[in-house]
Amino acid sequence: MSKKILILGAGLAGLSAGFHIQNKVKIFEKEEQVGGLVRTDIIKGFVFDYDGHLLHFKTKYAKQLINKLLPDQLCAHKRNAWIYSNAVYTKYPFQANTFGLPLQIVKKCILGMLKAATKTKDKDSQNLYDWMLDSFGPGITKYFMYPYNYKFWTIPPQELIPDWTVNFVPQVKLKSVLDGAFTFKTKALGYNSEFYYPSEGGIDLVPKAFAKHSKAIYTGYEAKVIDIEQKTVLFKNGKTEEFTQLICSLPMIELKKLIVNKIPENVKTAFSKLRYISVYNLNLGIDRAKISDKHWIYYSEDKFSFFRVGFPMNFSKNTAPQGKSSLYAEVSYSENKPLDKKGIDKLIHQDLIKAKILRCDDQILVSHVNDIKYAYVVYDHNYRDCLKVLNAFLKANSIFAVGRFGKWKYMSMEDVIIDGKQIAEELDQ
Repeated sequence: MSKKILILGAGLAGLSAGFHIQNKVKIFEKEEQVGGLVRTDIIKGFVFDYDGHLLHFKTKYAKQLINKLLPDQLCAHKRNAWIYSNAVYTKYPFQANTFGLPLQIVKKCILGMLKAATKTKDKDSQNLYDWMLDSFGPGITKYFMYPYNYKFWTIPPQELIPDWTVNFVPQVKLKSVLDGAFTFKTKALGYNSEFYYPSEGGIDLVPKAFAKHSKAIYTGYEAKVIDIEQKTVLFKNGKTEEFTQLICSLPMIELKKLIVNKIPENVKTAFSKLRYISVYNLNLGIDRAKISDKHWIYYSEDKFSFFRVGFPMNFSKNTAPQGKSSLYAEVSYSENKPLDKKGIDKLIHQDLIKAKILRCDDQILVSHVNDIKYAYVVYDHNYRDCLKVLNAFLKANSIFAVGRFGKWKYMSMEDVIIDGKQIAEELDQ
């Protein structure tokens, strides 16, 4: 029997997998447009992505591929990201940039890092809190790492594991901490020190470019039932498709509801223990030019409802009408920390004024919400064991997880693109 490969989900992961599979493959998407969360809305001349999406490149392959798909359409930016705490702006990342904070805080951060740098580590950190202390010491942990991560994940860092930090949290040496305590002029650190964004339009140009190379994309096809014995997918529109191999970029947690066959108890338990956080993303178009010169700002303090505010008009001048500004404010929530959605827009607006981003007399031209259910996967103490069980179960049934939510893994856009390529290569063996 010849291979019949189906892909569920035409987000960036599914589209990348389809692009890299040379044989004929069908891609099915429940929405009427491709892109998943890498989508863009244009409202009254304001370009709003589904939350902040930027391209960062660690690999030559991904950079060359995107430049080939979008020739001369991307602009490079040197990151201009900051942290606002103690009524002071400090450069990102906090651990290498405490200059400007009250001297007592700077002193504690330096002494704490000195302690961490000279401490003998007997074993790997068992939870995220211990990892913070081991990596940065008690000062940096207290004044940024702990409060920010608790606010972002909505879960105490003691209940999380640090597996995701390797690629996303810049590690620093004592010299960097000392340099950043006395001057703003420090070396840019981290995977996102440089980023790319389309000069015209929004980030949805990326998945649309991949989609142009796939001839068999079916939108309006939402999976209803997956039969792993008969190897079929039934869609809500009544259509059925057979498969020999199923590439799935749908959130892994959703498969428990879709698979119609009897699932082993250990697999059911693993599905039930998967956790995630959601993000309420408020986009605003403001009738005032240049409300900020920054790309984005982190907020670790609880007196602000949002954990980050970004400014699309600084990614590209074409994301907002001339003389106007745009921003997005992100608020995390979860079962652990529910969100009052009726009052959150007003609270965000008040906090933007409190943070001195908006003025009381600013006219809001556009207010647009993206409420993202699956925003980030949670790395708790069940994570490793659950993924081990689920990945073995899926692979044994010819289901190949791909992408951030399909694989239930923290990934950048580049990571997702590369993951699609790797899945294609795995199926080609």
